[in-house]
Amino acid sequence: MTSDSELRNLLQLLREPTLSTLAEDSVRDYVDWDQLASRPLPPGLDIEETWELLGLIRRFGATTFPIPTLDARTFWYNTPSESTRCLHYIKHHCRTGSALHRTIQQRAGQRFLIRSRIQEAVATCQLDGVNVTYSSAGRALREGRAPRTPAERLVLNSYQMLRELDSGTPEPFTPDLVRGLYERVTHGVDVSQIARGPRRSNLAGTLSPDQVRGHGQERDILQEICDYANGITGDPSEPSAIKSYLILSAMGYWRPLPDFNETVGRHMLRLFALRRDYPVLGYLSTSLTMTKWFDGSLRPGVVRFATLERRPVVAGSIDGTQDVLTHLQLTTAAIGGLIGYIARTKREDAALQVALDSQELLNYRQRSVLARALAKPDTEFRIRSHQTSHRVVYQTARTDLLTLVDHGYLRKETRGKAFVFVPTSDLPERLRCREDVAKSEGDQATGEPRPRQVQ
Repeated sequence: MTSDSELRNLLQLLREPTLSTLAEDSVRDYVDWDQLASRPLPPGLDIEETWELLGLIRRFGATTFPIPTLDARTFWYNTPSESTRCLHYIKHHCRTGSALHRTIQQRAGQRFLIRSRIQEAVATCQLDGVNVTYSSAGRALREGRAPRTPAERLVLNSYQMLRELDSGTPEPFTPDLVRGLYERVTHGVDVSQIARGPRRSNLAGTLSPDQVRGHGQERDILQEICDYANGITGDPSEPSAIKSYLILSAMGYWRPLPDFNETVGRHMLRLFALRRDYPVLGYLSTSLTMTKWFDGSLRPGVVRFATLERRPVVAGSIDGTQDVLTHLQLTTAAIGGLIGYIARTKREDAALQVALDSQELLNYRQRSVLARALAKPDTEFRIRSHQTSHRVVYQTARTDLLTLVDHGYLRKETRGKAFVFVPTSDLPERLRCREDVAKSEGDQATGEPRPRQVQ
């Protein structure tokens, strides 16, 4: 039992103005260690004691993850003002019917999805330690060629799963469903032939697979993760953007599958986001943004913490506030990147339309094909459908498409016994180049000086 003198001392400490200010700032804005080191400390307390006391205060208002760690510690986090702003931003842009969602769902917006899926498929595998580059695997996906290595097959599997995201059913998460995701990720992949580096999915994770493997086998960890994803355990009011991340983190920490737990965890994140009415959250290239964060290549100010270092706060627990905040800031950065890309692409489209109109050597049918190819880069054109659409004879339709191949705008491929024509990956750049050539030739022909470009 606490004595009267101990209680009076405690109350006096809590009323102390320096501690009151620190506690308020810590709850509202999260005072990290470096910030605390530059602040006045309460009388009689050193920095370690003040840090622990602030952690105890924040712990009372924290949200707890329901699955304890290997050593029976609890993981908890606060949502300071920075996290709250991120959550509002994510909700505004990622919910069904948002302006961003409507843009992506439009036919012309499918190209944004294609770009994001390719980036995400490659980056997801990279975070799982797979040594694969965007230049090789990304080009293979854009060109539609067969994978040449097990790593490229792994990326292709992830990309195909991303394409099927919208068809995800609202069935609950089960261990069988998760194992099915693993089988699809590894379908046709000789895992032993994949060059691997360090896994980097968990923001501040330090455990290796050997440290995790064998622990907790008396518990059905995969079932516990599914129960959390289904809302059977955990705080029912927990924001979807945070809960989806903790599902991913649990898969990366416990690694209940034979391999590629982080990759499967990211597909679980996307399915969860879709089922919680946050479809855009599943479309974002957050893995790419996280890769840049790990590499230190994000521009300053995107996230608060360049690296994460957990310091003990409350005995028997882990304060994950920094982890959650960093993930939310990376997510908002991915949203901002997608919005910026859409805006830039629309401006480029207007310029490319001028380039299309300047293609005097092409007929209106061919310009129509290029316009569709720009709007939807994965479109396939066939001679018969082109013939039907424009009511021309077969030979004319064939000549139209083959001429575009000769110009480098389309690529001819074989599907069974039939030819199909697909846009080249650098179609916009080729059109810009032709536009510049046309302008240059026009200037030389008229002898008029070209307008000076404003830098």
